[in-house]
Amino acid sequence: MPTSEVSLKTLEPQPILYIRKEEVTPTELQTLFAECFPKLFGYAMEEGLAIAGNPMARYVKVGLGSWTVDSVLPLSAPAEGEGEMAAGHLHGGKVATATHSGPYEKLPETYVIIEKWVKENGHTSLGGNWEWYVTDPGEHPDPEDWKTEVFWPLAD
Repeated sequence: MPTSEVSLKTLEPQPILYIRKEEVTPTELQTLFAECFPKLFGYAMEEGLAIAGNPMARYVKVGLGSWTVDSVLPLSAPAEGEGEMAAGHLHGGKVATATHSGPYEKLPETYVIIEKWVKENGHTSLGGNWEWYVTDPGEHPDPEDWKTEVFWPLAD
């Protein structure tokens, strides 16, 4: 099954370093991440920042044609940004979450399942959903082996 069961979790705010890009089309995501993630990792290494996991993508605004997307690097402690790199936190509080197994192109299937679960369980989404790329495609080239955790911040 490509999507695990949806669960409700309460998270602590996660310090992050991120680069925000506006008016990104879905077909540009791979290129965007290939550009931004090395910059984030390079800055973190230069500044001696402790990285707290694999990269993430946060979808700040999703429209029909273009999106506002943050390329995100989780940190162990808050840090200062520089230039196009901003510092902040991922949502602390309740989230609906599920693990997607398989290619990124099928992630919308997991989003549909989570959205349905949120509505059926009387929750309200805050937006700013994010994906944590558990599996590194460089180490696991077969997309069927990829795991992505999807998080939906909730208002309640």
